[in-house]
Amino acid sequence: MADLSNKDRVRRALDDVVAPALRGFIESVLGPGDEWTEIVSARFPGNVYEPYDPQAQFYLISLPWPGGRRNPFWDQLSKTATKAWTAELLDVRNKANHNRPWQPKEAERALDTMVLLLREINDPRAADVVEAERREIAKASQLAEVRKDTKRVAAMPTLDAGDVPAWRDVLEPHPDVAAGNFVSAEFAADLYQVARGQAGADYADPIEFFRRTYLTDGIQTLLKHVARRISGDTNAEPIVNLQTTFGGGKTHAMLAAWHLFAGRPLSEFPQAVQDLLGDLVSAETFTTPVRRVALVGNELSPGQTWVHSDTEIHTLWGELAWQLGGAEGYAIIADSDRNGTNPGHALRTLLETYGPAVILIDEWVAYARGLVGKDGLPGGDFGEQRSFAQALNAAVKATPGTVLLVSLPASEIRADDDTVSAHDIEIGGPRGREALDMLDHTITRDAYRWAPAKPIESFEIVKRRLFREPDAAALTTIEQVARRFTKFYTDHKGELPGESLDFSYEDRIRAAYPIHPALFDRLYGDWSTLERFQRTRGVLRLMSHVVHSLWATGDKAPLIMPGSMPLDFDAVRDEIAGYLPDEWQPIIAKDIDGELATSVYIDNDKPLFGARALTRRIARAIFMGSAATLTTEHKGIERKQVFLSVALPGDTIGNFGSALSQLSERATHLYADSDRYWFDRTPSLNRTVTERAESYQQSDVWAAVIERLRQEPKSTPEIPEVVIAPEGSLDIDEKDRVRLVIAHPRYTHEQKGKDTTGRLWAHEVTSKRGAGGRVNANTVVTLAADSERLKELEQSVRHYLAWTYIYDSRSTLNLTESQSNEAKAKIDQFNGVVRQRIRETWIWALHAQQGAGESQWAISQLKVDGATDSIARHAAEKLRRHDIVQVQHSATSIGIALSNHLRAKWNTGRVSVGELWEYHVRYPYLARLRDKAVLTDAVASVMTDMAWDAHGFALAGGYDEASGDFRDLLIPIEDQAPAINDQTLLVSPALARAQRERERGETPEPDVTPGPAGRDVPKPPKPNPVPSAIRNTTYSARVDLKPADDLGAQLKLIVDEVLVHLQHATPDSFEVRIEIDASKRGGFGEAEIRTIKENGSTLGFKGDGFTGT
Repeated sequence: MADLSNKDRVRRALDDVVAPALRGFIESVLGPGDEWTEIVSARFPGNVYEPYDPQAQFYLISLPWPGGRRNPFWDQLSKTATKAWTAELLDVRNKANHNRPWQPKEAERALDTMVLLLREINDPRAADVVEAERREIAKASQLAEVRKDTKRVAAMPTLDAGDVPAWRDVLEPHPDVAAGNFVSAEFAADLYQVARGQAGADYADPIEFFRRTYLTDGIQTLLKHVARRISGDTNAEPIVNLQTTFGGGKTHAMLAAWHLFAGRPLSEFPQAVQDLLGDLVSAETFTTPVRRVALVGNELSPGQTWVHSDTEIHTLWGELAWQLGGAEGYAIIADSDRNGTNPGHALRTLLETYGPAVILIDEWVAYARGLVGKDGLPGGDFGEQRSFAQALNAAVKATPGTVLLVSLPASEIRADDDTVSAHDIEIGGPRGREALDMLDHTITRDAYRWAPAKPIESFEIVKRRLFREPDAAALTTIEQVARRFTKFYTDHKGELPGESLDFSYEDRIRAAYPIHPALFDRLYGDWSTLERFQRTRGVLRLMSHVVHSLWATGDKAPLIMPGSMPLDFDAVRDEIAGYLPDEWQPIIAKDIDGELATSVYIDNDKPLFGARALTRRIARAIFMGSAATLTTEHKGIERKQVFLSVALPGDTIGNFGSALSQLSERATHLYADSDRYWFDRTPSLNRTVTERAESYQQSDVWAAVIERLRQEPKSTPEIPEVVIAPEGSLDIDEKDRVRLVIAHPRYTHEQKGKDTTGRLWAHEVTSKRGAGGRVNANTVVTLAADSERLKELEQSVRHYLAWTYIYDSRSTLNLTESQSNEAKAKIDQFNGVVRQRIRETWIWALHAQQGAGESQWAISQLKVDGATDSIARHAAEKLRRHDIVQVQHSATSIGIALSNHLRAKWNTGRVSVGELWEYHVRYPYLARLRDKAVLTDAVASVMTDMAWDAHGFALAGGYDEASGDFRDLLIPIEDQAPAINDQTLLVSPALARAQRERERGETPEPDVTPGPAGRDVPKPPKPNPVPSAIRNTTYSARVDLKPADDLGAQLKLIVDEVLVHLQHATPDSFEVRIEIDASKRGGFGEAEIRTIKENGSTLGFKGDGFTGT
């Protein structure tokens, strides 16, 4: 059969194995008295029943019967069998009749479902045939996938975590996992195969088995019980009930007991086993011959007999006797076996004769349910099975040295704090439930109840099978990695769930390394509730593919996260999708992972995201946290859990929200409710919304943005007028006060852009008004949008408009109430997103600036990001802080400008306030003052300026051209400040002092005095004056700044109002020192320390540093 195609294998299994097995089962249920062939014809007119036609068989089993008659198979099989499996196999049968190729995973899934159905109808031989076929396909396809996927995986960037080492550099996978040479079936512990000597070395060899087995508390306790019982300790429990949920490790625990008594000396076992049992029982216990019995219920059929060395076996007790004593042992209960009756006391004779013995019964429910409601089967009837269970129970208790281990599925499990029925697959419908109830009350009532692996132990089981043991150096590194992650979580505690901040989470990271605890939580918490997913076995199967994929592609991440799951790797995707309905495969490819996935498109569009594959990792994390929860009351995964499932040192968690928002807008199958997210099989309204959003013209989007911009205030304390989105420069009036012009969305800017549309437009509106020139060029500041941020804003606006349309058209679109509520919630959500993105987009203040020595002004930029409310108010405040717009001016600053930029005019010794104001509003080399009041206040302030004659001026009411004198001359300090108007003159200090001296009319005193007889006598010389003590030779001061307020403004005020005056006084010595003291109870962050120290060193700080333990 090696040359058969996948389709041929499926058709052969259906026609040659499944159909004959189903025919026998159908006839055993219906019997010769039922006219069931007529029922098929009545139910499906025109059909001709063929006994070996799978289609007719599946119809008969699954569909309602006519005439109100209840389908009898619904009482014989589980609901999963009569509904899901038969429906799936009907589809398989139809596809197999079409001429198209079958993919390996498709064929493997079909054969696996056949195996499940065959075991459900108690035909283990047929199931084994199909299972062998399935394994052949699985092995061939798996090896092919390994070769293919290693070459073709959608490119992932290197997720370097800085000082945190990659997991691959700390802990290597086992060679078979690293190379991808494993076969998924090898992770399945199969007691039947081991007992027959047909298992692989990992399970068949006792020493190798224990070398790879992590001894959980439950296994340790079990081995001690069994060893004590076999050694003759009558206080040891004779019967152990291994009752757990599906995939809970029952069979693995049985194998541990089986291998313990394989006749190997205890000294050959791993040290952990020796330490566990060495002082408990004598060493001879393990080398003394011990009979071992393995009864596997789904490999035996109560409706069939089997043969051992020409001896035909009919019952479970016949098989028990044969395995204990061969033909001689079978002879003790031969009559009971042939008659299908309980052997009773003969069981005690059997055990006493062939003890000590370890008896393992696995899948007993699968065998016993085949007897429910049946009479005349070779295996007896259900009543006799109950009697046998009671007799075996009593015989084992009464026989020292004999121990019985029974594995039963849990009768109920707990999920989401509600008790629900256990897995239907494992129990097998109503008949299985009845069989389980019987065995629960008969065998396990007085049995010791075994404890399965705890979650933390399950982690260790998986780690041991996938990875090599860490050495001392690796253990040290693992400690460091765990600490580094918890510190990273603490630094971002606002974005992550509280559990990650507990001290115990560091222990969890250490215990689960190199797999992140969040991934184990998802697999053991969510995925293990799926019927097809067996806990430890399912995790091993999946993670073996994951580890191989990441190893082969050179993954450099420090841990294997939910966001690391390589769902574009065929083997990983097929394995995980195999537990889900078929619709998930295209959903994964479309939205979640792969070269054409929405998440990858977003990362490609956003280099900031793409550098860390951020959106892709978030999509993977949401899928892993939600796909298994869709049928639960609390479906989905919380936002903070998503972030925890992704966050690695080196990530900027501040970008996570933006990436998640982008994915929410564009993914077809992603849903959100409050802070929970999930992918669903049903397309969300996102697809309709996306199509609608893409249909809007750019002009529609800009109009919606401008409508919101027009809600900005028309003025601020720093800006007298705000002009919003003018179409052209003509719309900006010629005024003598500062205007903030919020540019139309078409004009954008970027950090390093020289000729951006925003910069060019800012230059135009500053220099022109319509076709003419603008006179007051120093009154215009433009606020332009960031070109990259505008794209995000436009996308959000499109979705806001689309969701609004969807909600307004809910009747026309026939939306359900849930969809209407979703649309309304989305409107609110995107309304907030648009509002925030407007604040994040208009961040470039563009203004005219002309430095010293420059002949022309040019447009300069100031980034004014960080708005939390109005962009106009925030920009205005930033402009004030950076002195781009001044709301306060000083007489000293006016004096400096007069002596420099305006010295040609100032050489005349006078300038009017009106002329000075015209200069300020026209020429960008002068300060940009909010309005004329700022200038007049500064002019008036000179009257109290002690240093007015150094960099100041006097004031006058006018100038007399004829006399050359100033009218109403006012000298600072000496005179009072006048009312300032446009005609007020600023007068140079030299001219002002000279005129004041003339006004005082002071004349020189004569050098002679009148003498006698009218003769003049020279005045006697005046004595030299005694020099008086020089006062005020030293100035010192100290001022404490207010760190919480604007430090720049405080320092500038000190410089302008004090230090400049001291500087102009030309002191003999002049020193200014700044001392800084800062402390923080929680310690300064690494980034803060690095920035402060580097900047301090650049600025020449001395003695700067951080101290404290």
